[in-house]
Amino acid sequence: MTPLDPIASDDVAGPAPGPARLALRPLGYLLVGLVWTAIFVVAVLLWVGTLVYVAVDDSVDVGAMLDRVASDPAEAVGFALALPLLAAVMGAGAMFLLPTASFPLAALSFVYAMRALRPSYAGERLSFTVQAGAGQTIGLPTLHSVALSLLPVRRSRVTDALVRVYAAGWTPTARSVLAAVPAGVGWLLAVAAVSEGLPGPARVACGVLAVVLVVVSAVLVVRAVRARSAADAGGDGRPVTALDPDERRARLRELRRRRDARLGGR
Repeated sequence: MTPLDPIASDDVAGPAPGPARLALRPLGYLLVGLVWTAIFVVAVLLWVGTLVYVAVDDSVDVGAMLDRVASDPAEAVGFALALPLLAAVMGAGAMFLLPTASFPLAALSFVYAMRALRPSYAGERLSFTVQAGAGQTIGLPTLHSVALSLLPVRRSRVTDALVRVYAAGWTPTARSVLAAVPAGVGWLLAVAAVSEGLPGPARVACGVLAVVLVVVSAVLVVRAVRARSAADAGGDGRPVTALDPDERRARLRELRRRRDARLGGR
């Protein structure tokens, strides 16, 4: 089970919010959502924006760059070393981790902002925070646990889906990260497809291969995330919606037991 497993959030209610918090939390969640939306837009622009820039700027000439690389062994070595690194950074980082780490938080914030306006949610907290152990999340290494916030107190199909994407971005598996690397290769080919200096057929071929690699990567990432969700669910891997009430209670007890054992071992 991961720290973001939505099944484990059923017992996190906490005290009812006071009048001041009730009045301010719609605006607070809205502002938080806007911040995470801005981060998501920046993350997308890292790879979409560069393609647009290369397409409109005639000074970016991939053909001339390849000619220089072919004529200079030192540049060829540097080019060969840089391409895999760039593919990994763009595929796993800019195209997978950054969007999946930011979009769910933005969407969850807007969900809570709407819930904060409804009287039926006035007597309860809308979100809570859990602590993930050091090394379990993306980002710089830490010596202490990392707070993962904006988890839903009251679950729905929408919040469950968003939390699974949240987990994919903030507590990724090696399988999902590696699955995103082909998309980075596709991005490199897309740069070649929209740039100047290559023959028309070569640009078309690069464009087609770019689309294929991005689609393949997306399929692999989805499979990796689903496999992780099934493993986190425990038991036979069936989703919670497929269980009867007794099976849900049994699974929840098992997940709580595993969570308590994990927290007690830190």
